Formats: sequence, C-alpha cells, structure tokens
Amino acid sequence: MLDELKQQVRELFAGDVGLVIAYGRSRDERTVPVFARKPADADALVWNDRCYYNLTRYLTDRDVMGDGEGKIGIVVKGCDLKTLNVLLAEKQVTRENLAVVALRCKGMKDADGKLLAKCETCTVADPDPALCDCVIGPVPQREPREDDFADVDAIEAMPPAERLAHWSREFERCLRCDACRNICPLCYCRECLASQHDPRWIPASGSATGNRLFHLVRAFHMAGRCTNCGECERVCPVGIPLSTLMRKGARIVRESFGVEPGAAPDQRSPLASFAPNDPDPEEVAIK
Repeated sequence: MLDELKQQVRELFAGDVGLVIAYGRSRDERTVPVFARKPADADALVWNDRCYYNLTRYLTDRDVMGDGEGKIGIVVKGCDLKTLNVLLAEKQVTRENLAVVALRCKGMKDADGKLLAKCETCTVADPDPALCDCVIGPVPQREPREDDFADVDAIEAMPPAERLAHWSREFERCLRCDACRNICPLCYCRECLASQHDPRWIPASGSATGNRLFHLVRAFHMAGRCTNCGECERVCPVGIPLSTLMRKGARIVRESFGVEPGAAPDQRSPLASFAPNDPDPEEVAIK
C-alpha cells in the first residue's frame, strides 16, 4: 500500500496539485502529519497503524488553504472521509479544490499494540470510491458492523444521581487546555464561544462550572456532526471519555432523525436544517 500511495502522490504533483497532506515521520520516529510540496517528498511518506491523525483538520486552516498553490491533495482513512463529507456539506471546503486519496484501514493501535477504542466501534468497512479520487489497499474481508453504543448504554444504565456524579468527576479533571477543541476538524469557528471575552460566556480558567459548560456546549455543537474520529479523546491529557459524550448525541440524532453524520457530502445535520413545514411538537401533541 505504501508504494502505491507514494506513486499516487507523485502523480498528483504531475497534475494541478500543489500540496498533499499525508503522514510522515518526525525526528524522533513518531508518525505525524506532513505537508508534501514536491514529488520527491513522496519518498518520505509513511502508512502504518500509528496514523491516528484526522488530516481533514488542516482543511479549514487558513495557513494551509490560503497559500494559492493549486488543488490540495489529502490522504484519508474511511472514518476521516466521513468528516470530510461534513465539511463539504457545511461548505467549509470545495470538492473541486481537493484530490482525495483514501486508504483502506485495518484499524489504528496504541503504543501497547491495542486497537484504539474508536476503531473497535468503526462502522466503515470500505471507503466509498465515488467520494474519492482513488482508493488504495486490499478490499477488507469483513462485513460492515453496526454500532451497538455499548459505552453509551453503560452510562445510561446508571441512576441519574450516579450519572451526574460520574460526569462531574470527569469534568473536574479537565485542564481546559483546549486540546480536544484544537484537534477537532469540525471545531473550525474563527472565534470560539469559549474564547470570547465580551461577553464572557464560559470562564477561561478551569473550574467545575466552567468545565461543565465547555464540554456540554461543545457536545451540543457536535450533535449530528461528529463522525466519531476519536481525536478529541485521544489527545486529552487526562483521559476524559469525550467520545462517549459525543456518541450520545450521535445516537439521539440517529434515533430521532435516521441520520448518520458524514454519510454523504450533501447531508446537513438535521439540527442545522430548517423547513417551513417542520411540525411543532407542541402542536402535534395538541392535535
């Protein structure tokens, strides 16, 4: 797969692509995002089970997208492709300005060689070729799996008081470092609500009230949009189970509207959509 990826990137540069966002190695041999700008840079690319990063994060970065170098090439995993679909649906990127190379993925692993939690619940069996410029790798020998939301069920099974105590303990550990927000491809607002000074909606320093507000407001903003790429939880320095919080919103949207976030590039979140004939729940109840 790696040789095929390198060749594909070289071919992109032979066309009208001026930058390719992919994976490479740092000086200490970690797998990190890299920005290839010429064919020779393809020789340094890597593909392994440490390619955690959701590279679509850089597609809303002004420094990346505003350099005027031509089309942008980007390497995506199947789960990352879902995030790209959300960005396209929300008109944050333009498909005509992208060259999308999808890699078939067997799952990412942590430092101990254990499959990441997000990969255990991943429902993407194979990237949709219609949504990419090319797909690299052997066709996976497994059927698409259904997400059972077991982690969400475990929290919902708690009595309300115990559930509140659980999340209060988790939020109290938050350092308000903003790592979860900064790594998220869908937290692309130029000025975040949590960073506003006038008016000040959420305290900037860590506090029980401020932390709870920050995470719950962010969860509401992600509902119907989050594709469970799991990056927020992976980078959290204190290990708050943020994916479970996001997946709770995802299940509500699925059960209420039958929508799977990121399923198609023209599918807007139902919570960000409006139709004049939408029924008012109170009116429906009265009738």
